[in-house]
Amino acid sequence: MAGGSSRQHDFAAANRVYFDEQARSTPHREHHGHHHHHREEARKLGRRNVAAMRNAYPLLFDEDTTEVLDYACGTGMLSQALCPYVKSIVGVDISQASVEQYNVNASNQGLTPEEMKAVCVQLKGEPGELDDAKFDVVVCCASYHHFPSIEETTQVLVHFLKPGGSLLVTDIKAAPDGHELFKETHHHIVAHTHGLTEESMRRAFEGAGLAQFELKDAFKARMTATGEETQWFVARGSKPG
Repeated sequence: MAGGSSRQHDFAAANRVYFDEQARSTPHREHHGHHHHHREEARKLGRRNVAAMRNAYPLLFDEDTTEVLDYACGTGMLSQALCPYVKSIVGVDISQASVEQYNVNASNQGLTPEEMKAVCVQLKGEPGELDDAKFDVVVCCASYHHFPSIEETTQVLVHFLKPGGSLLVTDIKAAPDGHELFKETHHHIVAHTHGLTEESMRRAFEGAGLAQFELKDAFKARMTATGEETQWFVARGSKPG
């Protein structure tokens, strides 16, 4: 969630406001349909992304040993789908409302904080953050397109990997003709409105010191806002050591 100068749009602040509002959409309002549909779509997307990660890299996930950081975790839809396959998950998000809902969801699943918990913090990759915890796998689902500098974000995430650990990112792949994928109504929270290219992901991963870069097509999904079918990918890099 890299910042910029005062002249640049503050995507982090805009995303914090937007996702706080989304997370505070209470269950009592869900009978109107919109919020219930939104959450069901988010759950479905979480399950599909976890399936894509596990299909592509099954050896990365061990329910007895694998410790995971879920970056930009939101209300925990990816973590909920992933938790049966790993030892523990720590979620991180800059939206306090999302983190609170994440922890409620985890508790409702019967999970202890040692198994699944979230904290509200804007990580910088500095000593002392997250009590200097390091993780076997760092995951980031459907969030890279929100970050102004995916290079800076990747460098931060590499800091939290154990030597030999893997960063897994799932997101929307840029269309072959490069046309814009996100509606203008979302441009204040989406930095990469055309999606992400394999070249830009490789540059970010390798620039942050990750090895064995791979990007694999995962599945196709329809954009809720536009109805357009988009290609999702799983990108992976390993921290040497």
